[in-house]
Amino acid sequence: MGQKKHLKRLPAPKHWPIKRKEYKFTTRPVSGPHPKEYSMTLTVLLRETLGYAENMREVKVMLTSGDVFVDGKPRKDPRYPVGIMDVIEIKSSGDSFRLLPKPQGGLRLVTISENEKGFKLCRVEKKMIVNGGRLQITLHDGRNILLPKGEKPSAHHPLETVKVSIPDQRIIKTLPLAEGAYALVSRGKNIGIEGKIVSINKRFGTHASTVTLQDSGGNKVQTATEYVFVVGSGKPEISLSPTGGQSK
Repeated sequence: MGQKKHLKRLPAPKHWPIKRKEYKFTTRPVSGPHPKEYSMTLTVLLRETLGYAENMREVKVMLTSGDVFVDGKPRKDPRYPVGIMDVIEIKSSGDSFRLLPKPQGGLRLVTISENEKGFKLCRVEKKMIVNGGRLQITLHDGRNILLPKGEKPSAHHPLETVKVSIPDQRIIKTLPLAEGAYALVSRGKNIGIEGKIVSINKRFGTHASTVTLQDSGGNKVQTATEYVFVVGSGKPEISLSPTGGQSK
């Protein structure tokens, strides 16, 4: 029968900004780069979050005309899921946004400049040696990057961040998970908190490794290592607040 194409509004992810009881159904995300719990569909983004469309018909007109780009590529499926660090560009209005985790859960949009829309930060989830002895890394958004011949396996590590140009997927810079790096919490009860890494406590066995962050106010937060997303070596490589523009 294949995947269901509908999703009732009541059991939809809690962070979706939709009216639960006004209508019965909403769009179900297709299989894509982000899981349903940590993403939203282009329909929800354009209609409920940004307000560029009032109904599904207007959403489809925008998408089929090639007006909406995600990570530098036009996307035409209203059910396509977008998530953390994705770059959204609306050609007709000239607006560009980056999706970031929001405190208390969900996603928030930050307006970005012309320079920022040309790259994306991606966390390395795993690495492997493929046929031909070349190193391949898998990133948090599902993309795989095959590194040049001669690249040593020690060149990249899981949970570090790579700065990737979009859409050509060229690695510009590597941001290691280390003390002094600037990071944000992408999941868990401390989601959305950002600050400098002050300590990394590596453990083996049943107890997870932890990272301690210190925010601008001097408050310290401890979270699991797999929830940490490095966004800069000493300072953020991306805009994290609406100071450079207006977040919608």
